[in-house]
Amino acid sequence: MDASTQREVPANFTRELGRAVTFLHRSRARFMNERLRDLGFSGAMYLILLHIERHPGATQDSIANHMFINKCNVARRTKKLETLGYLYRETDQNDRRQNNLYLTQRGKELTPVIRRYMSQWGREVSASLSDQECATLIALLTKMTGQNGPPPKER
Repeated sequence: MDASTQREVPANFTRELGRAVTFLHRSRARFMNERLRDLGFSGAMYLILLHIERHPGATQDSIANHMFINKCNVARRTKKLETLGYLYRETDQNDRRQNNLYLTQRGKELTPVIRRYMSQWGREVSASLSDQECATLIALLTKMTGQNGPPPKER
């Protein structure tokens, strides 16, 4: 779409969208940090653990690229997860400079707990929305990000 065919957005749209997305992001981060702090977690460690659960053998580079997190932060977080006993590394047989990351049994046992906490947060922030409003919200946000696929059914 070139500049002549772009539609105008209300003057405060960008600001309000940014504020809402930032607020929700920080709200979830605070919620999760409060619940996982006693386990030694901080920042995006829980998201890294969930990514490795879905993608066993993921590399630090693939995590950084997928999650839009600085590679140094991923390295620090994965090192701490390894120290805490939630994941382990194996040298990639095709590229010995890379390490593939896998969950330990302890990590596998924690992921359902993390998912329950995330579901709880989702229910709390969407409590004032109807099921249809939730579906519409996810569909619109998904459309804005350019992602494809159906919205999650869990609420």
